[in-house]
Amino acid sequence: RAARRHDKMRLATVWGSGTAVGKTLVSAGLMRAAAARSLPSLFLKPVQTGVPDSDGAFVARAAGCQHVVGEHAAAAGLSTSGPSPSAASATPPPQRALTLFAWRPAVSPHVAVEREGRGVSDAELRRATVAEIDRFAAALAASPMADGLPDALALVETAGGVASPSPSRSLQCDALPTALPTAKLAEAPRATETPLPALLVGDAALGGISATVCAAELLRSRGHALHEVVLFEPGGGGGLGNAEAIGAALGVRVRSLPAPPPLPEPLDGWWEEVGAHFAELLDGLPRACTPL
Repeated sequence: RAARRHDKMRLATVWGSGTAVGKTLVSAGLMRAAAARSLPSLFLKPVQTGVPDSDGAFVARAAGCQHVVGEHAAAAGLSTSGPSPSAASATPPPQRALTLFAWRPAVSPHVAVEREGRGVSDAELRRATVAEIDRFAAALAASPMADGLPDALALVETAGGVASPSPSRSLQCDALPTALPTAKLAEAPRATETPLPALLVGDAALGGISATVCAAELLRSRGHALHEVVLFEPGGGGGLGNAEAIGAALGVRVRSLPAPPPLPEPLDGWWEEVGAHFAELLDGLPRACTPL
C-alpha cells in the first residue's frame, strides 16, 4: 500500500498573478466542494504574514474544519481553532487547514523576517511542505477505509504573487516544490515524482492580461505544470476580454467566476452561486498518478 500512497489524491498549488486576486477564495471553494462530498482534504499555507490575519483560518471557517498551526506560526500568535476531529473521523484524516510559518508584520515575507526574525530557508520551506502532504497521504494509505475512498484533496496556497519573495528572499516560484518525491506508483512504474499542478488565479482588471500571462510563463519556466487559470470578474462577465486573451496566449482553460461581494457583506449567497464551479474545478484536478 505504501507504493500507492498518493494515487487517490487530487493535488494543486494555488498561485496568484499578484496579491489580493482571490487565491484564498479558490482554496476555500475547493475545500468546500470536498467537504460537500465528505472527502478527506488538506489545505496547507506554508507562509503567512500579517498575523492575526490568517488565510488558513478563513479557509477553515468556510469549509467548516479545524485550523491547525505549526510551532513557528504559533510563535507569531496564531492558534488552533475550529471543530476538533472526532475519533470516528480521525482515520482517514478529516478536513483540516494548516499554517506552517507565520509572522506578525503585514509585509512581504522577507521584510517580515527582517523585522521579526525567525527566518526560514527555502530548503526548510520545501521540506516542511512536502512532509505535511506526505504525512496526509500516508494516513490515507494506512486507513482501513482507503480502498473505499473515491478521492482526497491536498492544496498548497502560496503567499502574494508568483514572483513575490519567500522568507529567504528567493522568488516563491523557486522556493516552493514543483513536485513531490514519491515511491514508484503501480499505475506509473517509471515515475519518481508526483507533479503538483499549478492553479493560477489571474487578474480580471485592466492590465491583468499582461500580469497573468507573465506569471504563468514564469511558473512554466521554473518547471511548474500550469493546469488552469481562474479569474474573478464583476458579475462573472468578460467585459475586458481578459479570459479570452489569456486563454489564447497560454493554451489552457480560463475559468471566469463572478467576483464576491465587497466586505463586510456575507459570502453565503455567493458560495451558493459559485458552488457548482468549484465542484467542477475539483473534478478537473489530476490525481497524483495522472500524467500531466
